[in-house]
Amino acid sequence: MRIDELEFRSFGPFTGFKIVLPARDLDFHVIYGRNEAGKSSALRALKSLLFGIPHHTSDNFLHDSSKLRVAGRLSSSEGSGIALMRIPLMSRRSSGSSRA
Repeated sequence: MRIDELEFRSFGPFTGFKIVLPARDLDFHVIYGRNEAGKSSALRALKSLLFGIPHHTSDNFLHDSSKLRVAGRLSSSEGSGIALMRIPLMSRRSSGSSRA
Protein backbone atom coordinates (compact mmCIF):
# COMPACT_ATOMS: atom_id res chain seq x y z
CA MET A 1 0.00 0.00 0.00
CA ARG A 2 1.18 3.51 -0.72
CA ILE A 3 -0.21 6.87 0.33
CA ASP A 4 -0.93 8.98 -2.75
CA GLU A 5 -2.30 12.02 -0.96
CA LEU A 6 -3.36 13.23 2.45
CA GLU A 7 -5.91 16.01 2.73
CA PHE A 8 -6.45 17.96 5.94
CA ARG A 9 -9.92 19.38 5.36
CA SER A 10 -10.20 20.47 9.00
CA PHE A 11 -7.73 18.82 11.32
CA GLY A 12 -5.34 20.23 13.92
CA PRO A 13 -3.84 23.50 12.67
CA PHE A 14 -4.85 22.81 9.04
CA THR A 15 -7.84 23.88 6.98
CA GLY A 16 -8.09 22.83 3.34
CA PHE A 17 -4.46 21.70 3.04
CA LYS A 18 -3.34 18.78 0.88
CA ILE A 19 -0.08 16.85 0.61
CA VAL A 20 0.35 15.00 -2.69
CA LEU A 21 2.97 12.23 -2.75
CA PRO A 22 3.55 11.42 -6.42
CA ALA A 23 4.73 7.95 -7.45
CA ARG A 24 8.37 7.81 -8.51
CA ASP A 25 10.88 5.10 -9.38
CA LEU A 26 12.46 5.56 -5.95
CA ASP A 27 9.24 5.97 -3.98
CA PHE A 28 10.33 7.53 -0.68
CA HIS A 29 9.05 10.82 0.75
CA VAL A 30 10.29 12.78 3.74
CA ILE A 31 8.15 15.42 5.40
CA TYR A 32 10.14 18.01 7.30
CA GLY A 33 9.63 21.49 8.69
CA ARG A 34 10.32 23.89 11.50
CA ASN A 35 9.14 23.35 15.05
CA GLU A 36 5.36 23.73 15.38
CA ALA A 37 4.94 23.47 11.59
CA GLY A 38 2.42 20.61 11.87
CA LYS A 39 4.54 17.49 11.31
CA SER A 40 3.13 15.68 14.34
CA SER A 41 -0.39 16.80 13.41
CA ALA A 42 0.16 15.36 9.92
CA LEU A 43 1.25 12.05 11.44
CA ARG A 44 -1.85 11.97 13.69
CA ALA A 45 -3.99 12.80 10.64
CA LEU A 46 -2.51 9.84 8.76
CA LYS A 47 -3.19 7.58 11.75
CA SER A 48 -6.75 8.96 11.95
CA LEU A 49 -7.26 8.34 8.23
CA LEU A 50 -6.20 4.71 8.57
CA PHE A 51 -7.78 3.85 11.93
CA GLY A 52 -10.40 6.51 12.68
CA ILE A 53 -10.45 9.81 14.55
CA PRO A 54 -10.27 9.13 18.29
CA HIS A 55 -13.12 10.39 20.45
CA HIS A 56 -10.67 12.26 22.68
CA THR A 57 -8.19 14.16 20.53
CA SER A 58 -5.88 17.13 20.94
CA ASP A 59 -6.45 18.09 17.30
CA ASN A 60 -9.72 19.93 17.97
CA PHE A 61 -8.20 23.24 19.10
CA LEU A 62 -9.04 25.09 15.85
CA HIS A 63 -11.97 23.03 14.59
CA ASP A 64 -14.77 21.65 16.76
CA SER A 65 -14.45 17.89 17.36
CA SER A 66 -17.59 17.15 15.35
CA LYS A 67 -16.17 19.06 12.35
CA LEU A 68 -12.78 17.30 12.10
CA ARG A 69 -12.17 15.86 8.63
CA VAL A 70 -9.21 14.09 7.07
CA ALA A 71 -9.20 12.50 3.62
CA GLY A 72 -6.76 10.71 1.38
CA ARG A 73 -6.05 8.37 -1.48
CA LEU A 74 -4.31 5.02 -1.07
CA SER A 75 -3.18 2.60 -3.76
CA SER A 76 -1.91 -0.96 -3.89
CA SER A 77 1.12 -2.29 -5.73
CA GLU A 78 -1.29 -3.77 -8.29
CA GLY A 79 -2.56 -0.28 -9.11
CA SER A 80 -6.01 -0.39 -7.52
CA GLY A 81 -6.82 2.55 -5.32
CA ILE A 82 -9.30 3.93 -2.87
CA ALA A 83 -10.26 7.45 -1.81
CA LEU A 84 -11.64 7.86 1.68
CA MET A 85 -12.59 10.48 4.23
CA ARG A 86 -12.80 10.11 8.00
CA ILE A 87 -15.20 11.96 10.22
CA PRO A 88 -15.43 11.60 13.99
CA LEU A 89 -17.66 8.86 15.32
CA MET A 90 -19.71 10.63 17.96
CA SER A 91 -20.67 8.65 21.06
CA ARG A 92 -24.28 7.72 21.75
CA ARG A 93 -24.44 10.17 24.63
CA SER A 94 -23.27 13.08 22.54
CA SER A 95 -25.85 12.31 19.86
CA GLY A 96 -28.70 12.47 22.36
CA SER A 97 -29.59 8.78 22.55
CA SER A 98 -29.10 6.64 25.61
CA ARG A 99 -28.86 2.98 26.44
CA ALA A 100 -31.63 1.30 28.38
